[in-house]
Amino acid sequence: EDEGALLAKGRKAEKKNEGKVGFKNGFKLESPDGESNMKISGRVQLDGRTFDNEASDDITDTWDIRRAYLGVSGTFNKYYGYKINGSFGSSTTLDVAQFDLKYFKPAQLRFGQFKTPMSLEERTSSRFINFTERSYVNNGILTTAKQQGVMLFGTPMKGLNYGLAMVNGYGQNVDMADADDDGFKYIAHVDADLATMNKWKNKVFHVGFNYATQDNADISIFASGSQSSLGKGQSFFALVDPTGELDTSTFGLEFAGANGPFKVQAEYAKTELDTDANNQDINAYYLEAGWLISGESYADSYKSSSDGGKFDRIKPAQAFNPTNFTGGAWELMAGVSKFDASDVTTTSAGFTRAATDTSEADSWRVGLKFIPDANTRILVNYINTDFDTAINSTTNKNEKALNVRMQYDF
Repeated sequence: EDEGALLAKGRKAEKKNEGKVGFKNGFKLESPDGESNMKISGRVQLDGRTFDNEASDDITDTWDIRRAYLGVSGTFNKYYGYKINGSFGSSTTLDVAQFDLKYFKPAQLRFGQFKTPMSLEERTSSRFINFTERSYVNNGILTTAKQQGVMLFGTPMKGLNYGLAMVNGYGQNVDMADADDDGFKYIAHVDADLATMNKWKNKVFHVGFNYATQDNADISIFASGSQSSLGKGQSFFALVDPTGELDTSTFGLEFAGANGPFKVQAEYAKTELDTDANNQDINAYYLEAGWLISGESYADSYKSSSDGGKFDRIKPAQAFNPTNFTGGAWELMAGVSKFDASDVTTTSAGFTRAATDTSEADSWRVGLKFIPDANTRILVNYINTDFDTAINSTTNKNEKALNVRMQYDF
């Protein structure tokens, strides 16, 4: 009996020193004390697109590996966070590489290449956005996405989040172009969820504010990008012929409200491009509404954290059972979005647009989403876009697109 007691005691001590291995929306390893962990994650998105255009057959119907990511993230010794993602789609590139100092929850520091907190839609992972593509607000001139730099961020109180970032301002894996003239881009964001603050069950009431500014920006960065339709068919706008120094400032507002299976989400953003020759504005907005037909609650997928409030994974009340065709979640979405660069004409000073482009686009879209389980999504979107003028040297002022996405992530 004494020997058995000693063996049992020894086995209990061994178990205490064992780490944990498990799977919950990703493979996770955890140290015995729970202060260090590593999660392996990935995603693949296969998109199909087909088009029907007025007086134009110049868009190719296609299947496309939209995204293929693989990465690791986690915490080391409780106070140090990390995340590294690689993108393996049409090209192999570094997506995210960040390191966090988490000594004090209300004021944390992040270094490396990371997603800035600007815009609710941008903070929301492509895995969980409302449609197959983000809106016109998600444009490099209007929204600063993944950048290299440093950020102070945190949650001073439950439901209130902020971020202050200083970044290069030129996109992923891009250093400063001219050390003598370029200025860093400064970003400020704050959001609050009144439902979290007031413990309103089954509800979301999210409001947020975004601001960004950059002096002496490298104008070639803004001139090299282009804006595509929400159906990913036509590229209809790009800045050309920049002259002189460029200063930019962006202002944005965001809102999301949800009650049980119903949701409304909207954003507005405006950027001023100030050159030696002129001051021009570009702005965009979207308004979207969703209904979880199967009855799940949007509040369960909303996360208010130090990274900023955002919508996350929708988990069906019951996983889909193919033997009797029961379970899974169904979601119906509808929305409108507008891109307006009417200040930028073919003859405007400072910046112009090409004669084959247009300055305005209006899109409306509807979508049906099937979520068999928490890690799988199937999306079907119909998108109608009207352009202000004919584009690409045709009489084409309209694009109709049908987009399909098959997605798995862990």
